[in-house]
Amino acid sequence: MKAMPKIGVALYSDGSPFSREGNVACEFRKEPFSFGTTSDLPGQTLWITNATLNDLIEAGLHKNPKIAHEGYYRSRLSQIGQELGIAKLPIDQQAPLLAEILGNAAEMARVQFGLTQYPSNGLAQAVGQLHGQNEPANGTALLQVAEQACQRYTACERERRYDKADVFSFWLPRYQWANELMREPLPVSDTINAIPAHALPGMGRDVSSLVEWAQTNRIPLFARIKIRGLEQTIGKLMNYGAGAQGISKDTQAGAYEARNMREWCALPELETLSQVGEVEILQVAVAGGWAASGLNLYSSKLSQISYAYGLVAENIWVGLTRKPNPYGSTSRTLRTAWLQSIDRMRCLRIAERLYNLGMEVVNYGNGRIMVVCPPSVRALIPQAALEEGMLYPAHLDGLQAYQPSQQQPLHVMQHLIAARDYGRLVGVDQRALQELEASRGA
Repeated sequence: MKAMPKIGVALYSDGSPFSREGNVACEFRKEPFSFGTTSDLPGQTLWITNATLNDLIEAGLHKNPKIAHEGYYRSRLSQIGQELGIAKLPIDQQAPLLAEILGNAAEMARVQFGLTQYPSNGLAQAVGQLHGQNEPANGTALLQVAEQACQRYTACERERRYDKADVFSFWLPRYQWANELMREPLPVSDTINAIPAHALPGMGRDVSSLVEWAQTNRIPLFARIKIRGLEQTIGKLMNYGAGAQGISKDTQAGAYEARNMREWCALPELETLSQVGEVEILQVAVAGGWAASGLNLYSSKLSQISYAYGLVAENIWVGLTRKPNPYGSTSRTLRTAWLQSIDRMRCLRIAERLYNLGMEVVNYGNGRIMVVCPPSVRALIPQAALEEGMLYPAHLDGLQAYQPSQQQPLHVMQHLIAARDYGRLVGVDQRALQELEASRGA
């Protein structure tokens, strides 16, 4: 009989792998138990911990194949705990609940991709190894465009400071957002060609006309730009590229620091910039064509409201931006830049409206907007989430939830989360897994 892979959650009482007391672990579908040190954990199980990668490195555990850091599922355990309100439970109740939810997610990913074991370097990287793209060769124009157009998230300029404020993240429903992104046509990443100004509408001087031309003719366009000015709010939120990939080197134009500049950008970002400021087009380049992502989500009524399958869905789309190797790094390709551009611009528009409501935006990207919400506008959180098609976390007490429609997956999931109805949340996950297994003949 084939041995089944094992996975579990190991929670250090203070989040540090140096903790020796109060630690609790629980294997998927088993009973929780206390442990003192990491060496006490059974060696045939992959343990997802609440320690950061840096902490595991400091403790010399980062190369231990049975130990994973809190970002294994792309969304950190601390983020998941905030979303579900689990962080307020005693640690001996957190461990079995997280083990059930995250175990279901790992099993869903294993079944969907036909894996024989759980990946040791995270779900997104497992997708990357199967479906990721290699980067262009060093020194090529293709790598330069891709590298300078990539940006995972944006850290905003902050000016407001609030006392007794709530700090949390709104997030786009992971299934629905992944589904949208994976249906987008994506530029092929093996060729790019410069387009001379005389071949562009209006010699490329009118950014709006250029955007309309590219969209009408379905052209995978990238542009090298100079931002002359932006609307005040958007300028603070975009922060001129803060949060871009850590690129610092000399180019023909001089020293380049991606955190403080915006040079190349993909069409979805150019469209937004054309609407909110004065942008000069310096150069235009076009990818060699379009390609589909090649991946699909398992679609059912249950999968759309399954928290665990939502985690899988997020890792699938993020996996498309990873290198096809085991090391967990982002692949600087045109496809990556395009996906990240769509994601950030959607989040930017939501961030703008949240800012105008009176919330301070800390950062956005990867389907999330992190805010500092003062008491004066706290009551607006549920309605703001509903209007923007987002979810808000269960750890926020005392909010008046909106009346859910049973026909809307967003409403159903928000109701289960806000009510902290963990029994039904896990029940949905289990039934969604059973459906997925049946569809794959597992």
